[in-house]
Amino acid sequence: MDLGEQFPRRAPRPGEERLRLENFSVFPAGRSAKPAVAGVDLRARAGEIVGIGGLQGSGASELLLGLFGAYGDRARGGAWLDGKPIRFHTPRQAIAAGVALVTNDRKATGLVLPLSIVANATLAGLPGLSPGGWRRPARERQAARQFTDLMGLRAASLDLEVGALSGGNQQKVVLAKWLQTRPRLLLLDEPTRGIDIAAKREIYQLMDAWTAQGITLLLITSEMPELITLSDRIVVFHRGRMTAAFSRAEANPETILAAAMGRQFSFC
Repeated sequence: MDLGEQFPRRAPRPGEERLRLENFSVFPAGRSAKPAVAGVDLRARAGEIVGIGGLQGSGASELLLGLFGAYGDRARGGAWLDGKPIRFHTPRQAIAAGVALVTNDRKATGLVLPLSIVANATLAGLPGLSPGGWRRPARERQAARQFTDLMGLRAASLDLEVGALSGGNQQKVVLAKWLQTRPRLLLLDEPTRGIDIAAKREIYQLMDAWTAQGITLLLITSEMPELITLSDRIVVFHRGRMTAAFSRAEANPETILAAAMGRQFSFC
């Protein structure tokens, strides 16, 4: 299968500025430790996919975790969402503001493997599905079915343990869980890792549909064809700092790899 068949044809459809970061830094190990991410200036518009490239340890994952509030109060600098200043000290605050994070290890941090598909697919959206703190099993099942159907989940029953599913179907449950929260900004860290080609293509098509709805995606991927073909713009990190920003037309494997190894480029 060539790239033209594997990836959907995307037309850039950027709207108003959704996310702005200015001199944004993240300190996972504490306030006095060296930052994992330092001095990031980044813009992302509604309906845009901003790809994030870099070698292992570049700080890209820490950037998304810090933005999501996973490190408590250990992020510094300016951050705005739809023009309003934000600073999330917990993931719950980020979710309430319309931010969702798909982590790079679905089995460790994305799913609760012994629980059912229903339980996993509704996990992030339980506050909205359980007003007053009372569980509504029928409502949860209806919501799980709605969003797993949107994902194209293949499973004999929603009562199956999610650990029994294939990698691609597990990832669809992760995505369904976060779509429950109706995000404006979706942070994707290696969303197609460990899944087959057919499932990857389905997720690419979903990403295209989400941007058509105005959702902004920040996409980390170590697969160069994904990074170049799916992204409207690409930023590259090396040892915690942005070394380059490319438009889709400017990006190519050679310059992205050079930036990932520390070469500085002018920012677009």
